[in-house]
Amino acid sequence: MRGLQLMHRHMGRAAALAGALGLAVILAGCEAQPDKPLAHTQAISIAGRVKVLNGDTLVIDGRHVHLANASTPQGALHARCWSEALLSTEVNGYVRDLVVRGVSIDFKPNGQTDSYNRALGTVTLDGNDLGEELFQRGMAARLTEPRFDWCQPISQNAEGSPPFSALVKLGE
Repeated sequence: MRGLQLMHRHMGRAAALAGALGLAVILAGCEAQPDKPLAHTQAISIAGRVKVLNGDTLVIDGRHVHLANASTPQGALHARCWSEALLSTEVNGYVRDLVVRGVSIDFKPNGQTDSYNRALGTVTLDGNDLGEELFQRGMAARLTEPRFDWCQPISQNAEGSPPFSALVKLGE
């Protein structure tokens, strides 16, 4: 009987050793593999660096700047009519969307400041002149004194007015 017990004990040790060896082989195959680089990396947004105060006034890296080549409608507190206040909301949202999607921004000061001591200049957002884009879309006028009146009847001859083509789609 004792011989049988010894034989079972040796077989048990052999089975345990074989199991441990098999587990080691399996675990060796599970060794951590280095991560493969992503095929497409998403660019970092500039939204953390830029705050839109209104369509033509931004804070870029802590610096208050005002577009020198565009004047957007005023918000409700300073608007001359409902239309100006509503368009201001649209323009502000448009510029905020550009900033959220934007990956590059550059401000080139022209050496002047406005009446609020904000640096005047051009803002290039993802390679596009922001003031010019807003002007071409009818969302901004040119800077004039007095400022463009968004509440007057539409006139192609008003000084500083956006292009009339921005308001209508010709050929439709």
